[in-house]
Amino acid sequence: MKKFLLSASVLMLASTAFAATDGQTYEVKNGYTCENLWVFDRFHTGEAYGASKIAVAQARTATTDGETVYVGLSGETATIEKYSVATGEYLGALDLKLNGEAYAGTLAANQVGFDEYGNFYVASYSANSDGAGGLAVYTCNLETGELTSVGELSFQGGLGRVDYCDVVGDLTGVNAAATVMAAASAQDNLNVFAWTRGQGETEWKGAWPTTLPWQAMTSTYPADQTGFSYGTVLKQVKDGSASGEMFMYYIDGFTTLPATYSSEGAMVESFADVAVEQKDPDTGEILVPGVVAPASGTNGVAEGHVGGQNVFVFSEGQYDGSHTCQAVITLVDESFAMSSMEQMWLVPADGLGQTSDTGTRVHGLNTIALEPDANGKNAMLLITFKCMNGMGVYRIAEEGYDPNASVADNVVANATIRVNGDVIAVSEVAESIEVYNVAGQKVAEVHNASEVAAPANGVYVVKAVVNGAPVVKKVIL
Repeated sequence: MKKFLLSASVLMLASTAFAATDGQTYEVKNGYTCENLWVFDRFHTGEAYGASKIAVAQARTATTDGETVYVGLSGETATIEKYSVATGEYLGALDLKLNGEAYAGTLAANQVGFDEYGNFYVASYSANSDGAGGLAVYTCNLETGELTSVGELSFQGGLGRVDYCDVVGDLTGVNAAATVMAAASAQDNLNVFAWTRGQGETEWKGAWPTTLPWQAMTSTYPADQTGFSYGTVLKQVKDGSASGEMFMYYIDGFTTLPATYSSEGAMVESFADVAVEQKDPDTGEILVPGVVAPASGTNGVAEGHVGGQNVFVFSEGQYDGSHTCQAVITLVDESFAMSSMEQMWLVPADGLGQTSDTGTRVHGLNTIALEPDANGKNAMLLITFKCMNGMGVYRIAEEGYDPNASVADNVVANATIRVNGDVIAVSEVAESIEVYNVAGQKVAEVHNASEVAAPANGVYVVKAVVNGAPVVKKVIL
């Protein structure tokens, strides 16, 4: 499995080499801090960014494994452009190949991402004007650039252009099932596509109760929209099990604001449930505090975790809006209820840029949990990427988090953590043992014990308190 938790010590390099920052100081709020590690964008590194290969409309999405930011670039030869998470340094390009030949085509690398088992994937856009054919999704070898098709994801008559998709589970089907979902970028329908494959199976099937891979949503916010329109983003909710089963998901379209839907297609929540900020239209004075409402024309959401605290991030505005490609960071409750949103920061505070994205509309947002520091403090990274305007990396952390204090420095004499068959064992009786998944969610906890049942296969961070002192170790099951 790919390493998904980033050691805090890696980020010590953030002040060296490349390291241009947004120059902002973000207020400590509710016991949490926000710090920009670096930006590479129109506003702060304009000349360098403008000369880069990713300052084009064909670079639309980005993702990270905690060490590298990977940007998908479509062109005569599709490539993955690589940047250091720690410093923003350009690490070169990976040429994509299919069957040994250069991989190319219209928006061939439109979507990049990682599944829950560390498989890097690349997906093409599909015009899908007649419901024939299917969505092209590939796993990618990050050493060679060779692509391997995950299999046939047929539209089976479902209409609507597909730009972006999202994955839960294991695309290879080896460790778990998988579900691929996408929403139509169409003005005349509200179709959502969902394909699933079981563990050990090769065939992809429609995930809806009808067994078809498509189903029209019946509710939107604002109401009565006939289509999600341009650049629709769908982001699946990860329930912590990494089972690959279809669960809840967000949809954010050109004509709609973010809303959550159930696996049956019913709207669960939307921005109608959010207490939004109200301003005087003439003076701009805030009359009623709340969450800044996003513009409908920008599309992007992400969930994250800082220890036990859930975080929700969304795109606020386009390049031509008042906030110039900002992301809004909010705290939410244990169920990620949109009604519980509490606004924390807008990043960058002065925006990424004001250059037209030629109608791309997508705003790529990704989060990844960091390992706890030596004192058990938690943090996460947010990667914000806006086509034609730039990107940045932000660290959201519990107050007092020390990025220079590695968990490797925190060792209690005669206390060790190891995997023993189907249990995680501590060499001494611990006051508590907590197990966190790669998203930062606590998946197991025991007290006054020396072992805890091991979760499903994957990468976990185990925190044990022995004689009042924490012992933290990453384990692979």
